Amino acid sequence: MVSSEHIYHTLRQEILSLELSPGQRIKEEDLAARFGVSRTPVRTAISRLSAERLLKVIPRQGTFVAEIDFAYSRQLVFLRTSVEQRLLPMLCADLPEGLVPRLEENLSRQKLLLEGNFQPLQFYRLDNRFHELYFSAGGLDAVWKVLQQFHAHYTRFRMMDMRESGLFQQFYEEHKRIVELIRVGAAGELTRLIAHHLEGPLDRIDPDHCREAAQVHAGDE
Repeated sequence: MVSSEHIYHTLRQEILSLELSPGQRIKEEDLAARFGVSRTPVRTAISRLSAERLLKVIPRQGTFVAEIDFAYSRQLVFLRTSVEQRLLPMLCADLPEGLVPRLEENLSRQKLLLEGNFQPLQFYRLDNRFHELYFSAGGLDAVWKVLQQFHAHYTRFRMMDMRESGLFQQFYEEHKRIVELIRVGAAGELTRLIAHHLEGPLDRIDPDHCREAAQVHAGDE
């Protein structure tokens, strides 16, 4: 018997990867048939995703994948950029032992993915892990955990940028440059690069276009 936990994690993954698009309607009866269960575990999963603001339940209209809130995403980017612009110069001033090899190992996995059976969500996970490595090395594990409280919404924002731009090779090259600058202690150039790296999606994503796409999904139901 498929559990509500399994349904929750499956739908959550599909929302984060944009398999279920912002604005798309989902129906309880379709999900119940898909997972071979009654509507009760489906409703439990929907309730959890609604509490995370990943689904939007509108009485007498239906359940929809929440649209990406670009104003909110902009604030998350501001937060990430502000923290990393403080953290990276700290690492340059006192380079933690073993950090560069760990970052380089992550880069090797990114390169293998780009050259092999590429999947955007896998690249995003490596991207996220890349940043987590230097938060941890800088003793800011708790700060990283706080940032991860907003991870689901930031993930969809980044996934949309990756899907729309296709600039995976550029992201990899920027990661390589970050490691090079950390190694040589170029704090000033590093703070400029990380701002460009993290804020780039704000310039590339057109919020109006994405809202229109969400309206199309809603109107198709």
